[in-house]
Parts: sequence; C-alpha cells; structure tokens
Amino acid sequence: MKKNILIICQDYIGKTMAGPAIRSWEFATQLSKNHNVVVVSPIKPEIKSKLFVLKICNNKVLKEEIKKADIVITQKITPKIANSAKAFNTRIILDAYDPITVEALEANSHEPIKLRKLVNSILLTEQSSAFMLADSIICASEKQRDFWIGVLSSVNRITPEVYDSDNSLRELIDVVPFGLSSKSATISTPLVLRKKFGLSEDDFVLLWGGGIWNWFDPLTLIEAVAKLQGKVPVKLVFMGIDHPNVNIPRMPMVEKAIQKAKKLGLLDQSVFFNEGWVPYEERQGYLLDADAGVSMHYDHLETRFSFRTRILDYIWAGLPIIATQGDSFAEVIEEDKLGEVVRYNDSGSIAQAIQTLASDKALRQQIKVNIRSIQKRYYWQECVKPIENMIAYWDGRAPEIKPNINQTIFYLTGIYGNRLTLSKKAIKKYLAPRQNLNRLIALYSSQDMVRLNRIKKLLRKR
Repeated sequence: MKKNILIICQDYIGKTMAGPAIRSWEFATQLSKNHNVVVVSPIKPEIKSKLFVLKICNNKVLKEEIKKADIVITQKITPKIANSAKAFNTRIILDAYDPITVEALEANSHEPIKLRKLVNSILLTEQSSAFMLADSIICASEKQRDFWIGVLSSVNRITPEVYDSDNSLRELIDVVPFGLSSKSATISTPLVLRKKFGLSEDDFVLLWGGGIWNWFDPLTLIEAVAKLQGKVPVKLVFMGIDHPNVNIPRMPMVEKAIQKAKKLGLLDQSVFFNEGWVPYEERQGYLLDADAGVSMHYDHLETRFSFRTRILDYIWAGLPIIATQGDSFAEVIEEDKLGEVVRYNDSGSIAQAIQTLASDKALRQQIKVNIRSIQKRYYWQECVKPIENMIAYWDGRAPEIKPNINQTIFYLTGIYGNRLTLSKKAIKKYLAPRQNLNRLIALYSSQDMVRLNRIKKLLRKR
C-alpha cells in the first residue's frame, strides 16, 4: 500500500553532495517508486527531481509534513520531530548509518578538552533519546548493528514483548548499507582526470575519492608514493578537499597532507589536491580515469564501526581497491578479492600493494571481474528493501509499549548533568579564536540542542 514518506536531510542537497545528502537523495529516488516522498533539507536545494518533492526545512514545513506523513526517515530525532510524530501518530525510522558519537571523538580531538566533554555529553544524550523514540533503526553494516543493539539494550528497548514479536530484531533494527547505482558508470569525455592534472596515459593513477577527514591517514599513503619514485610511475589525486557544505571548513588533516606532499617534493608532481568538491553527477569521470581507488585510516574506534561510502564509488566504477585493514569493507575486499588490504601506518605495505597492482595488468582485470560479480548486492534498490519491510511491518500495527520512562529520564539526567544545552556562548568561550567556530555553531546551535527538561517532557508523553 502506498504511503506518505518524509525524509529529513540534515545536509546540503545540490550538484555537489556529501554522504548524508547522497543517502537521502537515493532513498527518495528508490522509495518514490512505491510511495509519495517528500525530502526536506536546511538549505534550498540546488537540484530538482521528477520523482519526489524537495522543500526547505523550517518549523512550519516540518510540522506540516510530519502531520501528512505515515513514515519519517531521519538521521537525527530532535524534540520537535518526536513531538510532532507523537501528535500525529507518525512512525520514525532513525538512520544511524553514521555513529556520530564515535566519529566526534576523533573529529574533535584537536579541540580543548572542556569543549569536547560538553559536545560528547550532548551527542550521547541525543543518541540515547533517539534510540528511545525511534520506531525502527537502520544502519550500514552488521558490525554497526551489533554496536547499536548494545545501545538499544542499554535503554531497555529490547523487551520480552519486542523479542516475542520478532526474535531476529530485524523489524527493530536492520542493515541498509550505502548503495550504488544499477546504471553503469560511463563518461562522455575521456581522460578528464589526467588532462586536468597533466598526467600521462602511462601513469598509474590512485584516486582518493572523497574528503580528507581527521580520522583518515593520507600521510602514510603519501610516504608510500614517495618510496615508489623512480620505480613506478604512480600519481595520487585527492578528489576533493573542501566539503560541499560551506559551514564545514577543512579539517586539520588537509593541511597536514598538503605539507607532507610538499616536504617530500611530491606536491603537484606526483600528489595532487583537487580544490573544492567534484559534482555528484560528474564523479564518474574521475573514477573511470583512475587505475585504483584508495582508502586509508588509522586504528581508531571510528574505524571499527565505520562504513566507507567512497568505496561504493570504487565498486561502481570497477576500480581495484587498496584499503587499510580493520573496517567492515576490508573484510569484503579480502573475501571477494577486490584489491589489496594493507596494514596500519605501514608505508612499505602500501607501496608493495601499489607496485603489485601497477605491475600486474592481468590481476587488475581479474579484480574488475570480481567487482562486477558483487555490484548487485549494493544496488540502491536492493539496499532499501529493509526499509520497505519496516514500512509494511508498521502498517496497521499498534504502537509499541515503551519501557519505564522514569528509568530513562534518570539515565539521561546522569549523562546530561545540570547543563541545559551547549549554547553559542559556551562555544565562543572555548573556541572564539579558532577557524572552525562557524562550523561548530552551525552543528551545535542552541535551537538544535536537546534540552534536559524537554527530554523529560517528551518522554513522559509516551
């Protein structure tokens, strides 16, 4: 039965998009085949779709659309979203594909500890309340699902009643990975990447297909490229160093990578940084012009529960992959023989992997065959099937009887302490002279914060 679905996107939707916006766009594209879909985002979308409606998100629009919706899919549950959903009996599917509480530990690691502790308290509170208030949860991998099941258990969402209703818990939480298009990647203009950076057709081109965040390791990769000078005609291109959302400035790791390449004499010789962000519909030109895709990270907590969306682009384009061990995709790469998995912080291991792929054309061709054989499992139309199952599960079903509210309030109060919110004033106090002030204000502005008294009021209504 056709439903009205509202997708709340927290990010910028336009010609250039990062992971959260891409995910919202693709969900809407697939779900609109069977349902009426509206997508709201905080900034006026640059692009339009013939399949679904796009709107700017403000309080009035949000309330109106939640009232009309049967299902809301959102990456964040604010009190306003939860209150409206409660009032209009609208189901909420929480998209927890990005474990932000884990990611933020590393993303903010360069900030003052007092600020980090405040932000951590806010995020933990938001996470706990979201998992209490969501009807169903989706995440990006089985490893993430295990992590989130622990969170659900800690807030008493896995009750005997829930278990008896579905002892697999797939209706409560299931895996919806980042996907790829079933339409093959093609280009109208060949050699777009090589021409832009003056590379020859004989160069072995490595593509870093996304942003350079603090938890990634471009430095050891650049060192590996330096080791191969005079041995392999290897070139490394970073596809984007500026986030498409202008409120999010470059992370410190960008400058570290540029300085590393400069120090080793590789900048604009063997290592290239593309300013800005490649438009979503044009990225295949870069992907198809490269010889291998790379994804490097450190042995962090973030790594264990991450889902590297850029690797889906490599699979889409049939690019052999060189990636660091430790995350869920490293297991896929090894098991399905999609490329080379390397050790943490080991430039020699990376250099060997590059040399192996560069010198063995037959191996690269076999890897491309292997990649084609697994592409279908990541098609967006396959990925959204668990969402369709959840929609069908909740159709006509009575609301779940949620666990003891007083216990939850006590738990959240313990996390949140006596602070009402992390205000703009507090951010300015700790970060006034720093470049990322605007980013943090945009991300943690007072109007988006979960206030303790609002949590109590909201949970008591349930």
